[in-house]
Amino acid sequence: MSIEDTGAWGRRLNRAWIILAGITILSVGVALLSPPGQRAGLVSVLAALAASFVKARQVLDHFLDLRRAGPGWRGGFNALLALILGICLACYLAALGR
Repeated sequence: MSIEDTGAWGRRLNRAWIILAGITILSVGVALLSPPGQRAGLVSVLAALAASFVKARQVLDHFLDLRRAGPGWRGGFNALLALILGICLACYLAALGR
């Protein structure tokens, strides 16, 4: 890896880290807005799940270098992420019905 490649790689990882940190700060802010002791609203849960998807994509693409993988691998991981987050949403909605 040349010095130019190393610099671009470092900038890409720094940008990904800044995105991850920003989403974390935003998620904490949203969580702090809800009244203490009350269940999070649907909008908060959807925002948290969307943030989780973006964060997982950042980690997979930039830190595990999945961005260089073929479309099958990327699609598979996207589908797996969507399935896991869909199950989380289904559990939340099922708990609302109790």
